Amino acid sequence: MFKRHPQTEEVPPPDDFRFTDPSVPTRSCCRPARPAVKVTMPPTATRAHSVDLWLCGHHYHASVPALLAAGATVADLTTTQDCPPADRAKIPA
Repeated sequence: MFKRHPQTEEVPPPDDFRFTDPSVPTRSCCRPARPAVKVTMPPTATRAHSVDLWLCGHHYHASVPALLAAGATVADLTTTQDCPPADRAKIPA
């Protein structure tokens, strides 16, 4: 009754690094969706270290003016898996 059909193929794992890279969280800081960008907020006078924000695409696009004003750097997580996360280009906005 619960046997696999003999012609059924195994589903290959997703090639998107966001699903396979353990350094990328499974959900963004703002909602349960997978992150689209990693935003690094620079240190400030009241915060001595930088802070990483993992944002979904919607909240990133809504926050671009504030992120630019704060001098944040943004790493696009939606690029192909051809380059590892550390080598991905920073995108301005």
